[in-house]
Amino acid sequence: MSDIETMPSNLSAEKAVLSAMMFSEKLYRLGLGEGIDDQCFHFPTNQILFDTLKTQKRDANGEIDLITLVPHLNDIGLLSKAGGPSAISEVYSYAPSGSGWTGWVESLREMKARRLGVLAAKALSEAEDSTEAMQTARDALEAMNKAVSGQKRSHTGKQAVGLFSDAFKTAHGAGAIPGFSTGLSQLDEICGGMKGGELWVMGAKPSRGKSVLIIQFACEFLLKGLPVALFSIEMTTNEIIGRIICYISRVDYGIITQPRKANKNDMLRIKAACEFIAGSKLYIDASANQTMATIEAESQRIKDINNGELAYVGIDYLQIIKSSPRSSKTREEEVAQNSSGCKQLAKHLNCPVVTATQLNDQNQTRESRAIEQDADALIFICDDGLKIGKMRNGRRDAVLPIRLNGSKQRFE
Repeated sequence: MSDIETMPSNLSAEKAVLSAMMFSEKLYRLGLGEGIDDQCFHFPTNQILFDTLKTQKRDANGEIDLITLVPHLNDIGLLSKAGGPSAISEVYSYAPSGSGWTGWVESLREMKARRLGVLAAKALSEAEDSTEAMQTARDALEAMNKAVSGQKRSHTGKQAVGLFSDAFKTAHGAGAIPGFSTGLSQLDEICGGMKGGELWVMGAKPSRGKSVLIIQFACEFLLKGLPVALFSIEMTTNEIIGRIICYISRVDYGIITQPRKANKNDMLRIKAACEFIAGSKLYIDASANQTMATIEAESQRIKDINNGELAYVGIDYLQIIKSSPRSSKTREEEVAQNSSGCKQLAKHLNCPVVTATQLNDQNQTRESRAIEQDADALIFICDDGLKIGKMRNGRRDAVLPIRLNGSKQRFE
């Protein structure tokens, strides 16, 4: 059997939608707004008719005249490919009233999604590595979701005001700040805390505390009992846990790295911190060769097992997220893609995503200026404190007298 015969489709719904679109310009435009496109039509003859409707003139009643449609298809050499005059006439008179419009549109979107699923399965079987396979699966899922839900991506003024009012009321009753506290009061005063959908980027030269700040923010969420995901490509799980213990227990970091120096009081504080972490909702992925696809997949898994809740994602750090080994992009394009991926991840999960970037000798983000464009908050770790390089929802260029206390693994 041919692919035409075996792929999911609904010929009756295709004809009905085309017929209604020919007789009503209103339904034609409604269909476009509901996500009807050429991929919704599986049969080539119907795809040709749909594409032709885009350029055909309509009469005063908004109808397309069959008498002009057939000669037009003949003139452009598509009449036979569209099935000929009799086939076109059948579609034309199939369902001119549009009385079953909603059901037909839902069927077309459903069939399109199922066809995308079949094609994705084939592409997955041909993927050359896991990174390509995960990217294929993610793209397919997004395309299928869009096919089923249609293209209603905009909000009416009434809907937009409702969303704003709900968010405003929530923020008004949230206390001192509308977002989640960073644990640094001076920073909270400027930004109002971290909010869902925001991308925060810590910029600094090597060994200036980028990882410390990412983990410090994470600890503040953990102390509130919230789920946290940390992705580190540089540090091991033990190193991350050691820094978290140091932050929570306030034990000197030298004790963590050289346990023989620990006294009885240190051991008790470390034990208490370990018990807290063990009972927390902390997830650490310190796997090698992490990509945006693996980070996105694991973040979604963590959110799913926490009943749809994930409060914070830390990624350490941006420039060492791997790209597909088959990628032909330049280094700048790869970093820009990862930066955009982090921002989209924040929006998708509706939680703050915090990552870091190295700075060049001119104190600018290395390898891609796209990082500064994607970031909602860009904080530079300088000798004289934390400089707010960018704050989409707050004041910028302020220098806060907050510096790294290495022995306690925290900024104070």
